[in-house]
Amino acid sequence: MNLVIRELHEPEEIAEIPRLEQAIWNDPSDILRSGTLMALIHEGALLAGAYLHPQSPNPFSPSREKGVAENAVLVGFIFGFPTNRPTEHHSHMAGVLPEYQGSQIGLLLKRYQRDWALSRGYERVVWTFDPLRSLNAHFNLRKLGATFNRYIPNCYGAMGGINAGAPSDRAYAVWELRSPRVFSRIYAPPPAPSIEGLRQANVVEQQKPVGLHLDLSERQILVQIPQDWGHILKTDPGLANQWRLHSRELFGHYFAQGYHAIDFLRGPNRYVLERMG
Repeated sequence: MNLVIRELHEPEEIAEIPRLEQAIWNDPSDILRSGTLMALIHEGALLAGAYLHPQSPNPFSPSREKGVAENAVLVGFIFGFPTNRPTEHHSHMAGVLPEYQGSQIGLLLKRYQRDWALSRGYERVVWTFDPLRSLNAHFNLRKLGATFNRYIPNCYGAMGGINAGAPSDRAYAVWELRSPRVFSRIYAPPPAPSIEGLRQANVVEQQKPVGLHLDLSERQILVQIPQDWGHILKTDPGLANQWRLHSRELFGHYFAQGYHAIDFLRGPNRYVLERMG
């Protein structure tokens, strides 16, 4: 795969981003205007694009001066902005076109963001994600080494597109850029941890949440989420809202007890929560 990731500054480049937003999230009511992106870039935001090149780019193409072949295709992007905390950068959007998902482009975009942030004095990157989406959970915690211990109910209000059908609850991920754990996850991933003997804080039967155990106190516990949250959102709004309220109570309770979500495992989809202190 011949991929180039670089910052976007020119108006005609930035104007491509709303098209990608629509293709990735399918929510025309929640697309950032290119003018807003440009203004934020001028104030220190990061907007970087992932360009897929043909196998043999034309060496005489004028666009090679910018590191992108004339017929390269923009297949993904990452966007973030400064916060009111000088050492933290907020990563607001990172997306890859559906036909290129699963090809490591997302990981390469996050590596680029980490290098960019460290070179500008940031120590951590934060972002929100839907904690019931297993692909995002696996990517954020297992592949990147992010953690979270903050849960925001209905963070963005009612949403459309792929997020329509349930309150927009979000986990608030924290990515410690200099952590050895983060470095090993993105460059030399360790094997999945053993969870033998760990107790699970919820009961799931046939992909339905049927019970909670709110009295656990072990150092590490498990929390199960659906196998395919996106499918539930599309096909069963009642069950989607049941899952949302179930997970809201579960995460809220254990975070208040000092637990952090530190890892994610598949088969079935489960978070590993660890009590700090």
